[in-house]
Amino acid sequence: MRYETGILLGQGGMGEVYKAWDPLLERPVALKLLRVYSPDAARRLLREARAQARLEHPAVCQVY
Repeated sequence: MRYETGILLGQGGMGEVYKAWDPLLERPVALKLLRVYSPDAARRLLREARAQARLEHPAVCQVY
């Protein structure tokens, strides 16, 4: 796996978010893991990521 996962930051209906380390970027990241994989869940996650990627605010994590 590319990321070194750390502590659980939160969880919701779609999955769990962990504090993680990205050795390639050499920076901390938030990693969201789906509870159950399905094509529909993957589409919802992608739609959520695209919406969040359009936001620019100090209190909102950037999406890469």
